[in-house]
Amino acid sequence: MLLPIFCLNAQTSNKVEYGLFKINVLIPGVSYELGLGSRSTMNFEASLVPVVENGFNNELDWVLFPSLIAEFRYYTNMNRRIGKGKNISGNSGNYVSFLSQALITAPILGNIEYDEPIAYLGAFNYGFQRTYGKGFYFSIAGGPAFFSGDNNPIAAIYLDARIGWVLGKRK
Repeated sequence: MLLPIFCLNAQTSNKVEYGLFKINVLIPGVSYELGLGSRSTMNFEASLVPVVENGFNNELDWVLFPSLIAEFRYYTNMNRRIGKGKNISGNSGNYVSFLSQALITAPILGNIEYDEPIAYLGAFNYGFQRTYGKGFYFSIAGGPAFFSGDNNPIAAIYLDARIGWVLGKRK
């Protein structure tokens, strides 16, 4: 009689964390990753993002912009990691995602200026995130992107690396 109850419970339990508050050091900012189901999350982030462009005369232009991000993540290897006895705490796993980023183009530092008040970036990414004891985490992601800023939309490659700490309890 109890077997159906255990099976039903195993199918509804979340494998991703319900909520992770993270502080990012490499790209200064904070994020909150909200669990939506057993393998999917929404990551919301506010940060200061460096942007580097190859300008005229082969000079590198750079700027530091405030940024807001909303990212849907689908973790692809949670069952395999559990089967191998690996850690999934802190959403340690590989994922595919769609990222939508708004850059507020009033620069904090740097030498790039845009005519538009907000630049947008959309990207399809593949990445991985690992969380260790005491909350240390890192993540790396990348994929094709579309950038629209200064009335000059372009195709781009999105590359992202994060290092920081997860605050609070994890499962």
